Amino acid sequence: MSLALIIAITALVGVVILAAAVYIWMRYYEARADRTFMTQDDRGFKRALEGKTVLWDYEESVVRGPSAPHIEFVGLDPATGGRRNVKLMDPKTGAINLRPHYCAPLPFEATTSDSHKVIVEARVQFSLNRALLKHVYEIQEFSFALETRIQSAFRSEIGKRHDEELRGALHEVERAVIDHLRRVEEEGDEAGEPGMALGVRFHTANFTYTQPDEFSAATIALPPGATPEQQQQAIARAAAQRAQGATQGVLSLRPQQIDQLSDAFKGRDPAATAALLAIFEMQTRQNIAEALAASGQLIVVTPQELGLIAAAAQRDAALNRPAPRPAVEAAAPPPPNGGLRGAEPRV
Repeated sequence: MSLALIIAITALVGVVILAAAVYIWMRYYEARADRTFMTQDDRGFKRALEGKTVLWDYEESVVRGPSAPHIEFVGLDPATGGRRNVKLMDPKTGAINLRPHYCAPLPFEATTSDSHKVIVEARVQFSLNRALLKHVYEIQEFSFALETRIQSAFRSEIGKRHDEELRGALHEVERAVIDHLRRVEEEGDEAGEPGMALGVRFHTANFTYTQPDEFSAATIALPPGATPEQQQQAIARAAAQRAQGATQGVLSLRPQQIDQLSDAFKGRDPAATAALLAIFEMQTRQNIAEALAASGQLIVVTPQELGLIAAAAQRDAALNRPAPRPAVEAAAPPPPNGGLRGAEPRV
């Protein structure tokens, strides 16, 4: 064998080895417990990588670029306290984040079994399931699907309880929501196929709620170190809320508010009930006084209309004092001469 042939064969082997090394370097991916990659071919999704892998099949490629699905969710921004979209896939490299995250949907409405509306602020911890990334690949709007499923779970569990039961069952609702989300996820995989899985593992859930139909004005809290201008603005807002509540009045109650009042009286001792009634009475008098003062006109009302006719008797009863006996007017002496009438006026 000539020296030239040996050199040619050696050069060819070197080129092949170099090409193989370049191919391996370009097609080598390392998936960890907190990161993976999705691959696809001409038929669609193929697999989720695990461990150190080289894509030997030239038709198989990592999902990335502008055509990759938008895998993101709504989370909290620690810097501003607001909400922002968090991406779970790097569009440049195709790396998918498998770490647990907190999804924080925008506040949404739910209804209790006794038709009370509540505004729910939910936080659900989740992570992507490497074994079910096929569903993540197929979902067009992952963020919308995730929020919809979370809201549906909370609405379902809150709708099973009365509003007074909801106050003392927050942890039960949170556990029920997680069980609901996990059950729907298991029923939606390829084994059962009654629904569609999201490809998500749900870990924890927590929430707070407020009632939009509260009839009492909320107290405005000042931030620490508030400036005088901020204090004046807070006072103005409080006055506006108070004026709005005064114009509405205690007697202008919606059916849900009447139900809330009945819940407030339920299970209380007579002393607490009497105290609540006294507060409502004082608030009603204050509303009447503010309405009269705001009208700018002179209005004459009787003590009976203001509810003050029995104020002294109520005060004496509260202080265990005997009520004063009304003074008896002395009888007028009979008129002389058999009660002659006075002269009648002439017409």
